[in-house]
Amino acid sequence: MPPHEIHPEPWTPGYKCRRVMFGERWRFGIECELHDREWDPWGSREPYGSLWLWIDGHVIGNPDRAEQLHQAFSPFQSVIDCIGRKAASTVPGTSYLDKFDFITWVRFGEDEEFSAERWGAGEIEQLRGCSAEPFAIFPGGFSPFQDGWDAVLLEDEQSETLVWRRWCGETAETHELSFPPGEVSRIVSLALDWFLPLQRSRFPGVQPN
Repeated sequence: MPPHEIHPEPWTPGYKCRRVMFGERWRFGIECELHDREWDPWGSREPYGSLWLWIDGHVIGNPDRAEQLHQAFSPFQSVIDCIGRKAASTVPGTSYLDKFDFITWVRFGEDEEFSAERWGAGEIEQLRGCSAEPFAIFPGGFSPFQDGWDAVLLEDEQSETLVWRRWCGETAETHELSFPPGEVSRIVSLALDWFLPLQRSRFPGVQPN
């Protein structure tokens, strides 16, 4: 067997950190680990650490990544800015999976990948004008936190529904979970209320990117 060490106490080699949690892991939660360091590896004062998005007891995203935290929190701002603009009825498709795939197609898809059977007959150029930003809570490819993952939030009168996907090569697993209206937005707002003042405090007199 390879050599290994047994540590009787929790071991954090080389850094100190603190964790905060908003919401709950078994429904919807945002957990953040903030490293106690003045400068990140690139010489910036941006808050640096890890973020885990919890849905139904499962971690969404890459728990082994540490990065500038604004890369995780920036997409959350659209959840707040676009309250009331994420109506599922405005997205082509019958099922939430169809709607999720349409939003993904708007962001990344080729014209030949358009599915009239799933999204209806329409002018492709006009449909490409639909904005995916209001729906994206965890946009794939945005940062190392989200690499290989994607998640959107869709609203209707009775609920708001998170649909998320993890890619494994050419295949993917997709899941969805519905919440009472406003529950996800409330938790996202709490997380932003913690992070944004923290970020501003690292740049006295300067508006951070």
